[in-house]
Amino acid sequence: MKGKKHLVGAAVALIALSLIPIPYLAAPEWHVTVVDEFGAPISGMTVRLSWKNYSTESEGHEEDRVTDSDGSVAFPARKGWASSLQRLWFSSLMATSLAHASFGPHATVFAFGQDREGSAINGGKITDWTGKPVEMRSEIIAQPR
Repeated sequence: MKGKKHLVGAAVALIALSLIPIPYLAAPEWHVTVVDEFGAPISGMTVRLSWKNYSTESEGHEEDRVTDSDGSVAFPARKGWASSLQRLWFSSLMATSLAHASFGPHATVFAFGQDREGSAINGGKITDWTGKPVEMRSEIIAQPR
């Protein structure tokens, strides 16, 4: 009987611990400069930061900011909170997507407006932040549509 009480107590403690929210970096501090195809900064462009942690949530997030006279905009770092149980739940849901599954944090930036658009590119691919580094700097070349 005493062993059963200890087992139940340990199970309750384990469940309680799995419900405690743990902070994580959801999106980095991100500095963006938008330029035209000649390298001249473009003011008044909308830059959108999109982020989602596929292992902790079902909905993504977006924030828009407008470039200043230097073609620059900055987004503050975003933090999220998730319990171990929440991480286990959403990771399990993602695993059912098989080849289309995504895990962990992802963020990207792109610019649009004034009949132009462009994305942050790194190595010929759209920049997909996946948890590190804590600060990003990107130049977006906004091409005419």
